[in-house]
Amino acid sequence: SSGINAEWPLRPGSMRRKDSPERERERERKPRVADIYDKREDMIRRKRQANIESKLTEVETQRMIDECVNKRIKEEMEKKDAAIDTEVCRRVENAKQILERQMKEELQAKKAEMDREMAEQEEEHQKEIKSLQAIVEELKSEQEEAKLRLDEERLEVVDAKRQIEEERQTLEKELKKKEKMIQNQILGKSESNSRPRISFGMKKK
Repeated sequence: SSGINAEWPLRPGSMRRKDSPERERERERKPRVADIYDKREDMIRRKRQANIESKLTEVETQRMIDECVNKRIKEEMEKKDAAIDTEVCRRVENAKQILERQMKEELQAKKAEMDREMAEQEEEHQKEIKSLQAIVEELKSEQEEAKLRLDEERLEVVDAKRQIEEERQTLEKELKKKEKMIQNQILGKSESNSRPRISFGMKKK
């Protein structure tokens, strides 16, 4: 209202002298400029109030619209999030099942490979055991043969020693016998030299 008062001209008669009663009454019967000014100011004030209320209503309406839109958006987003979560869970579950199946297949393949390798190793181990057993048996047989040969050689040595001992004893006996014979011969010659020789002659016819 201050702006309007600044733009509006001064009221007429504010600087006039006081009129007569007749003029005053005549002036009262006519619409006064002040009343017109007050009505105009009141109209402007109401219009401003209406504009303000309209603006407030518009702002409130926009706020309510925004709230409704935001609420709807939030609900839609929640629905969408729920749908996305469901889809994500479904995909994750599918990926999990695929991964579990692949891991199971890989484990089965690895187990089969390990079983095959273990079977091959067991076969090789059995072959090595049989080869070692054959070597051990061969060594045992060679050892037994060597023992037999050693026993035979020992018996041969013992028998050779016995024969040598028998031959030694036989030689000793023969030597003793020869020595005795020699002694007897020596003794016999000495006796014949000490006695007179007796000769028995036969007459010839």
